[in-house]
Amino acid sequence: MIPNQPDTAGPRIDIHLGQDSVDIRQQRPAIARALAGLPVEAALARIPMLLPICGAAQAIAAAGAVAAARRQAPDREQLRKSDQALCQEQALACAWRLTVDWADLLGEARQMAALKTVYQAAGERERSAALRLLAKGLEEVDSLDKLMQWVGASDSLAARVIRLAREAEAMEPAAETPAPMLDPGRWREAASAALACEPFDHLDPAGSPLQVGPLAMGRDPLLSELQAAMGSTVMSRLLAQLLDVRAVIRALAGNTDYAADVQASAWSPSEPAYKTGNTRYGIGCAVTARGPVFHRVALAPAVDTVMDWRVLAPTDWHFGPRGPVAARLGALAAPTRRQVALLVASYDPCAPWALHLQAGD
Repeated sequence: MIPNQPDTAGPRIDIHLGQDSVDIRQQRPAIARALAGLPVEAALARIPMLLPICGAAQAIAAAGAVAAARRQAPDREQLRKSDQALCQEQALACAWRLTVDWADLLGEARQMAALKTVYQAAGERERSAALRLLAKGLEEVDSLDKLMQWVGASDSLAARVIRLAREAEAMEPAAETPAPMLDPGRWREAASAALACEPFDHLDPAGSPLQVGPLAMGRDPLLSELQAAMGSTVMSRLLAQLLDVRAVIRALAGNTDYAADVQASAWSPSEPAYKTGNTRYGIGCAVTARGPVFHRVALAPAVDTVMDWRVLAPTDWHFGPRGPVAARLGALAAPTRRQVALLVASYDPCAPWALHLQAGD
């Protein structure tokens, strides 16, 4: 979740709630308009400026899409570097969530010293150790029962956020649709279909609602048990975010079993291209701490010029007008600001957001 103070000139999400209405409006970069007609290398150079949040994943997915369109075979060394960059970026995103976003949820001071330790770590093992301290004791948890015991006993900021979500759900029991575990093949299938839709609207992807966050990614062994026991609720999604940190911690520390889970995000360089007419198409995918991001590029025949460029990020799926956030808000009776904040945090948007309540609410 990004702080609830959006810049009116940049990316933002505005949630308008009335007595009987839900209206979620997103403001995001117009990628196709910004990149169409450019030479490919010039377009790739603009991606970091247009999409700075989860910038490594965006750049890797973009480069993968271009390589697929050009029919270029993946480079092993580049794959290794991509894996490292994605793992480090996910670690920093997890640290921000645990020290800043969740502190904001509790109305407490942000833990900037702890965040700085993660950001300024000398190497991956040091960063892993610093991240582990933000959820001390979680590493030894090996069952759902022990996880809930840890939530009840720990004084960590993370545990207190989960307890807050549990209290909120006790007042209004959750009744949400379980989210399936998504494997890379299903991700690619769903995203390819949405990206191919005409007209394409990244703020209202075809196939909504679709959940692609940590609960759906299932990168920690306990997530299958968690989903079977709780389904997809605010509390289970926050727990999934917390558990997903362990996969990142273990990958940073060099645990090869868990590194494979994190490195699976490097699909983009090997994503196969497909062809319609003479136009060359390619799709690239990279995984962020929020879920997978997809880029689809269409290159003009014979020349490396961009005809079309499309992007789908987790926030697009989750906060679209037909997405799971809008659906859940519409099902709640007079949601409070705290309920909305917890719901938004459980989907962790990559843009600042603001809540607008109808006068008198």
